[in-house]
Amino acid sequence: MEKAFAVLGAFSAGHPWLGLGEVSRISNIDKNATQRILFTLRSLGYLRQDPRSRRYGLSARVLDFGASYLAANKIREVADPILQQVNQSCEETVNLTERDGTDVVYVVRYRSRHVVSVDLSVGSRLPVYCTAPGRAILAHMPEQEARDLLAKSKLERRTSTTRTDPEEIMASLAEIREKGYCLSDQDAFLGDISVAAAVFDDTNLATAAVNIAVPWPQWSVDRVEKELAPIVTDAARSISLALNR
Repeated sequence: MEKAFAVLGAFSAGHPWLGLGEVSRISNIDKNATQRILFTLRSLGYLRQDPRSRRYGLSARVLDFGASYLAANKIREVADPILQQVNQSCEETVNLTERDGTDVVYVVRYRSRHVVSVDLSVGSRLPVYCTAPGRAILAHMPEQEARDLLAKSKLERRTSTTRTDPEEIMASLAEIREKGYCLSDQDAFLGDISVAAAVFDDTNLATAAVNIAVPWPQWSVDRVEKELAPIVTDAARSISLALNR
């Protein structure tokens, strides 16, 4: 089972079609075992094979897993109408992300009616350490858990403002807790300003975050803090309260 998921995980937006050798190399499974797994996954309908190149790609059937997860996701169900209303009022991109290991995953996304600097979709992943929703969640984790997460993360400089020093990131979390939101000024993507607030589940754990992302220079950091930070914190609070009823 573990090897089958490793094979499925070899496919990505950057590698949509792969041959046997490529799948074997990326998944770190020997060719004989890889060939058997590819045959089984194709027989079950989770992979398709190009008749000319003989390369493999994911089939639409893998969407069943994502659809089942989203349909059963309580936070998403509660958050969706709240975020839709926020999107309609501010006309900017509004997201709900959940933490999964060292990443945050987008589970709800309402796009801006204006030009956006970053085009993501539901299912997209970004690192916790350099994103507003990621650090909003990180700020409310127990200190040792937060340090362990950073130790497992690949701390790369994505832009000139990305923080990669674990101690510097940890030091910034106190301010996030005090303000109730995290502001990211082009830390993950050039031209993207994001403000996020954590969402707390029925056990009072910060497992998700609401964020609004806007393009620079149409928006300034000061304007985002003044106009959008209160909206984000109110939305996150409303979702948290609904989850705790």
